Parts: sequence; C-alpha cells; structure tokens
Amino acid sequence: MDAAALLHDIDKLALVTAETAGMPHADGAAAWLADHGYPELGPAIVGHPVTRLEDGAWFANWIQFASPEDLIVSYSDKRAGQRLETMAARFASWERRYPPHARAQRARGSWDAETLEEVRLRAEEIERRTCALADIEPADVRRLGWTSAALRAARSGGAGAVAGPN
Repeated sequence: MDAAALLHDIDKLALVTAETAGMPHADGAAAWLADHGYPELGPAIVGHPVTRLEDGAWFANWIQFASPEDLIVSYSDKRAGQRLETMAARFASWERRYPPHARAQRARGSWDAETLEEVRLRAEEIERRTCALADIEPADVRRLGWTSAALRAARSGGAGAVAGPN
C-alpha cells in the first residue's frame, strides 16, 4: 500500500504522461506501473481521483469491492492538499478552483451544485469507511510525527537522512 500511496499520481510526471496520453488520470498511472512490473498497485490507484465520484454507478461498484488499501489511498488523496485538510476544507478549495456552473460548463471541469453534493456525499462515505477501519474519527487523522522532518529532508535533497517507521 505504501507504494500505491506514493505513486498514485505518477501519471502527472511528464515522462509518464508522454506514455499514457489520452488515458484518464489514475488509469494512466495504473497502466504505466503495470507496464513496468507493478500491476498489483493498480487497484489501489484507479479509485483515488475525486472526479471518479461523479459517476454514481462506478462509485457503487467500487465501494462495494474496495479493499482497505483502495479506501486508504482514495481517502488520503482527498484529505491532502498542500497540507492535511479536513474534507470540508478540501471541498471548499475545489469549489473555489472549479466553481459550479451550468451543466454545459462541466466539460471544462466544473460541476453543478447537485453533482458537487453527490460527490461530497460519496467522499464522506469513503471517509466513514476508512476511519472505521482505523477505529478513529476524522478529526483524529494527523500526520505522524516523523513526517515533517522527512518532508523537509526530501525538499532539501537529503531524503535518506530521516527514517520513518519500518
């Protein structure tokens, strides 16, 4: 699961994008990783984009069969902006960046208010299930103590200097 969490957005890298052109986000990451010998990471990756939650039929099937790893990667992606955020803060950010418009505008990345509410409810279901797995409340989700030092080290080019848990 660690690898899927770390690599879930690999299809946003220029090198990978060149090889996965035309594929939806996450499908490209899963396909690229499979082509490079890591097909087992795909199931945890393909369900993470918030845009997947627009499709109610897709979500109903995915949530029925989602593994703990699938839920964790999807939930983590929804809580992590530049910082760890609540779901409400994350959705507020999406609403600012992609304001609701008429359905005709959706092709350019905006959702109408009804669709946004459906997406929010599906994301909250992911949150409920993921937090239940960990026996915690959403407000209890925190970065582990060692992550701040690891992020600083990674940004400075010294990622090997900080060890996380084994």
